[in-house]
Amino acid sequence: MSWSTLKKGLLRLLLLLLLYFLQADVFPHLRVLGVCPLPLPLAAVAIGLFEGGLTGGLWGLLAGVLCDLATGNSFAFTLLLCCAGFFAGFLGEFIMARSLPSLLLLGAVAELLSGLILQVPVLLAGSAPAASLALSLGVGILYSLLFTLLVYPAVRGLSRPRRR
Repeated sequence: MSWSTLKKGLLRLLLLLLLYFLQADVFPHLRVLGVCPLPLPLAAVAIGLFEGGLTGGLWGLLAGVLCDLATGNSFAFTLLLCCAGFFAGFLGEFIMARSLPSLLLLGAVAELLSGLILQVPVLLAGSAPAASLALSLGVGILYSLLFTLLVYPAVRGLSRPRRR
């Protein structure tokens, strides 16, 4: 393993730990309409999109564990973000451009699925109207996508060179 590879891995780890800290300790105090953002799904998708399926799946696994710790879930985000990183990598290799619009689209899908995971207990309990849940889901997606401005340049700067 080269020094460059090790350095990139440590910087990705640092990025995930920073996003975990923000998601777990800072964002709960910065709610918008009762919603706090989830930047870790964006990181899993971004790493997958720019690095490929295997790398995306492995870093998505770590991002999922951190997201589960931050939200108090048992394993839902671990599975979701591992798959999201893998599939984003697959799409980036064969179907989609490795670009900001692709990241925004895939990030929105990952945030939608993440928001649904968080709303399942509320849906099962029937303790909130569906319109309220839909509004909070939409706000959560948009709020989280703002953090693409942090995640995109960081992951893009660490990504492997583009194919010619």
